[in-house]
Amino acid sequence: MKTKHTITFIVLCSLALGFFGYEYSWAKSKKDFKPVKIGVVSIRRVFENSKKNTKWQEDMDQERRQMVAELEKIATEIKAIKADMDTRKPGSTDYQNLMRNSMEKESGLEAKEKFYQQHLTMKEHQWTEQFYLDTLAAAGKVAEELELDLVLAKDENEFPVSGANELMMIIKTSKIMYNSQELDVTNEVIEILDKNN
Repeated sequence: MKTKHTITFIVLCSLALGFFGYEYSWAKSKKDFKPVKIGVVSIRRVFENSKKNTKWQEDMDQERRQMVAELEKIATEIKAIKADMDTRKPGSTDYQNLMRNSMEKESGLEAKEKFYQQHLTMKEHQWTEQFYLDTLAAAGKVAEELELDLVLAKDENEFPVSGANELMMIIKTSKIMYNSQELDVTNEVIEILDKNN
């Protein structure tokens, strides 16, 4: 009987020590908790103010202008052929040759327009994706340098918006309603992105 009481006493003491030890460690972990260091980046400002992105946009605009000039040149050639057709007798060999030439050029123009449109869309998509990935990497470097635990993307929407659907989309997707200016690390991210430009 005495052994039974001794074992019960030991078990109760062990449970009490375990409980107090757990409480102490839990309370200590609460005291050791450090607030999370946060940074905020405006993706819109990164895209608008980065020299690297601006340079790419300028190069794309130049390429787009060259494509438009080439398409306009072909359109002018087609107009000239049609003007020449108007001076010929319909059904004549010259008229038929000019009509064939005109139709071939029109088909070529349409095909080039579609190709250029797809080409530019694909190129812009690839650039935007890569630039965003570069932005994420730059934000990671800034976080390491400033010893930040978390970097959030902030939407900077422009109001008024054009419609109710756009407004609801902004409301549903905007996650940061306010941040102090000290948390904004957008300029630091832009600086890293433009360093190699």
